[in-house]
Amino acid sequence: MSTQKHIPVIKFHKDKYGDELLIDVVTLDMIRASKDFAKALRQSFYGVMLTTGGEGDVEVDGEPCTATKGLVAFARPGDVGTVTNDRNLTALELIFERDFILSFFNDPHFLDGLSYFSTSRPSPYVMLNEALYNRIIGLYVEIQLEVANARDRHLLRAMLYETLMLLQKASPVSGRKRESSETRVARFCELVNEYFLTETGVEFYAERLCITPNYLNRIVRQTLGQSTKGYIQSRRIEEARQLLRYTSLPVSDIADRLGFDTPTYFGRAFAQATGTTPLQFRSCPEK
Repeated sequence: MSTQKHIPVIKFHKDKYGDELLIDVVTLDMIRASKDFAKALRQSFYGVMLTTGGEGDVEVDGEPCTATKGLVAFARPGDVGTVTNDRNLTALELIFERDFILSFFNDPHFLDGLSYFSTSRPSPYVMLNEALYNRIIGLYVEIQLEVANARDRHLLRAMLYETLMLLQKASPVSGRKRESSETRVARFCELVNEYFLTETGVEFYAERLCITPNYLNRIVRQTLGQSTKGYIQSRRIEEARQLLRYTSLPVSDIADRLGFDTPTYFGRAFAQATGTTPLQFRSCPEK
């Protein structure tokens, strides 16, 4: 996994061609050459990466897969993606903003209804057969040419729609066995033990694990029976118990050490979690 401290969010270059355009086809080499390229990236737009040659390891929101010719990887806004162990991997990625395609429809849920963009998708990958690959790669090239030259938005929307509907015909393929939820949650707990004094946001821990906050929230609740924020807070309260029991630090200093904005806020949070105030707990710590 990545050791970078933050996952860069890549935004759409709307004015790349001089006027605002919310669709493009880029090569993997172009992405690698970008100043924003990093081991793990989070896109703010939709991405459909088609592998055209070579081989490499890709991962979308925690699910890894070996990319070979014909594999398509789908990324939704906010998904974390990585490309590693690159073995002459080549690919084209169709990227677009939601507004570009939805301006063509009255249905605001059109994209969510596509199996590969759905929140309940079985996999972020499909494998194209030769006939479908040839049709899709042809559309990618046509979109590239239209974007570079005439930039007819109506034609581009029509080609994007055709591409998305053709991809619905492809069968999803499972990636390699992903790291189990229990393992990810165990790593989350280790991170909380290390950083709970200074980091209380879900995003921080999700980035360290190279997954989205929503996914982290889901597996923590499934495994621990409480929310991610609730677990972080319980770890802070447990530390407060130890400090109250075994030190003579003033309550205000404990609140500050644990990152609470004010002693009053700390007192309310402690009482809500334990049923007693910090001073009452200190006077009778066995309760």
